[in-house]
Amino acid sequence: AYEISACLVGSEMCIRDRYQRRVRGRRLEQKMKIISILLLFTFFSLSQQQTTSLSATTATYLGNVLVGVGVGSDSILVAGSGQVRAAGFVAKLDRQGRSILGSVSIPGNPTIARSVTINGALSIAVGTDSGFSVVDSNLRVSSVSAVGTVNSISIGGDGTVATLSGLELRVYSSSGQQISAHNMSFNHIGNVEVDSQSKTVYVLGDYNRRYNGGPVRVVAIYAYDYELKSTKWTDYDFPGQEMGNDLGDTTGQDIRVGKDGSLYFLGGPMGGNNLFRHSPKSLTVPANNIGIDDYNDEFNLRSQITSYIGKLQPATGDLIVGQYLLARITGTIRGNSLFPKFVDADEVGNVFFLGDSACCIKDRDNITISGQAIAPYPGGEATLYGISSTFKTRLTWVAFTKKGTNGDPRGVSASKGVGALVLNVEADQDVVTVNALHDTHSGASGYLVVWTY
Repeated sequence: AYEISACLVGSEMCIRDRYQRRVRGRRLEQKMKIISILLLFTFFSLSQQQTTSLSATTATYLGNVLVGVGVGSDSILVAGSGQVRAAGFVAKLDRQGRSILGSVSIPGNPTIARSVTINGALSIAVGTDSGFSVVDSNLRVSSVSAVGTVNSISIGGDGTVATLSGLELRVYSSSGQQISAHNMSFNHIGNVEVDSQSKTVYVLGDYNRRYNGGPVRVVAIYAYDYELKSTKWTDYDFPGQEMGNDLGDTTGQDIRVGKDGSLYFLGGPMGGNNLFRHSPKSLTVPANNIGIDDYNDEFNLRSQITSYIGKLQPATGDLIVGQYLLARITGTIRGNSLFPKFVDADEVGNVFFLGDSACCIKDRDNITISGQAIAPYPGGEATLYGISSTFKTRLTWVAFTKKGTNGDPRGVSASKGVGALVLNVEADQDVVTVNALHDTHSGASGYLVVWTY
């Protein structure tokens, strides 16, 4: 009451007190605005740091050629040839990739390798020019001679192995006995995958078909039983005459059962009008595709090959979620090529994509590998991309260039917070090294990166 009456009679003390309170209120409001701006800037900076940096425990040259990698609960298996051993080898490293714990020779020249966990222990199946070998975490080798070079291979959690030699699909038991064989009719083969939970073999590829007299490549995925006698389901594989406006070619590159149990595949769309806009079951149903920004949106493209990551229900082939991925020419919004190569997913569904990019992936000039900046864009480079299980959060997007182009990605694997990838470089190409077993190379070389996330 005293303050009110004092103000009513024009008390100088009251007027001054009210003025000071208003000033303090404005200052507090300004401070809160500044704090909010700083918090937003910090959040943005942390987000940028998370996606443009990679915390590598090692990045090293290894072998003359590397063809695959697997991350287990206590070790990493890498397949390749040269340097570690005279011919083909599988090397066992610690989970940081900093120490070789042992190695073993395998017959033939390795071509491709895929890993799996069997009874809690890591194993890797290695295709060669004379068959394949399965190597467990104790470096015990079981080899099988096959007809022709193995171009694609997969191993299930029950030890079942599936291979592709040209168009011939074969399935082998864990003891190495052939269970079945089937000649695929694809024009272009992508890859093969074994799911031991449902005893299913998945095969990915594409066909040359025609629409109104013009050619179009159409992707297809088949799910077979182990005996290859019946097809459980089919995805895409639409007749050419049904394509309508979806005349952009679609190719199949890789297919993989993630450690979360979902089925993942990589497709290569060419141009914005392509099949991946639709459900794999129907051209009249839109696909559940999720984009984070313009690098996941197929606009301003001509005939560049870009990438598509699909997550499927293994039992039915129904699409859970999908995402496009492409490069964009720096300083413009023009889309550019990003070739899909390999995919894997960890136990909670984090997805890691390994590909080969033209100029340029997002924020390329800000990329660091364990604090080291990469070199300017060289004219083609391998790239690692990671997204969360919902496809809504980008985990990482990096390249590894130090000198010259580098575009021969050969495998990626992730498990329980540790990821690993392998690629190959030529004599005149260099990539970033961290805690390297070999930090230089004199000729063609394999390259291994292990990181935490």
